[in-house]
Amino acid sequence: MNQLAIGQLIQKRCTRCFHDELKIIKIDSKEFSEKVAYVFWTQCPKCGNNDTNLTQADR
Repeated sequence: MNQLAIGQLIQKRCTRCFHDELKIIKIDSKEFSEKVAYVFWTQCPKCGNNDTNLTQADR
């Protein structure tokens, strides 16, 4: 995983207001038999819309 932290702004578009930055509010790791995936809970700082992003961990 490329060192993302809670409170960091990432370049992702909001699905409601199309603002181009989202703030990470929570990170969950999901471990499977062969890989690890991370779920990033994000929030738009402009409209407050919550969303999730699934990312595969780099091993």
